[in-house]
Amino acid sequence: MQKLKLIKDALEDMQLEDIMIFDMKDHSPFFDYFIISSARNPRQLNGAIRDVKKALSEHDYPDAKVEGSQGGWSLIDCGDIIVNVFTKEEREYYNIEKMWLDVPKIDKDSL
Repeated sequence: MQKLKLIKDALEDMQLEDIMIFDMKDHSPFFDYFIISSARNPRQLNGAIRDVKKALSEHDYPDAKVEGSQGGWSLIDCGDIIVNVFTKEEREYYNIEKMWLDVPKIDKDSL
């Protein structure tokens, strides 16, 4: 949970919006948590990528892999945690949270 809190705090520090955390332990063999968040613009999106990677590095977690850092949707693979950062327009378009309606959400304020 410490790693999850580090990532959540990095996203909040960048003032990302609508952060949702899904507990995927019983739904995916590849990762334990799935995070979705919204950035107001591509600059904020790239800042979130930088800050998540920095937070993990400062606490000696393995380096996160990033896909799609030049568009409106980036995926940060933190091993057991997958972080999706969208611009608002991309998030509305893809609406991927609808795929996880039956997955329990974690109250981010409880971390």
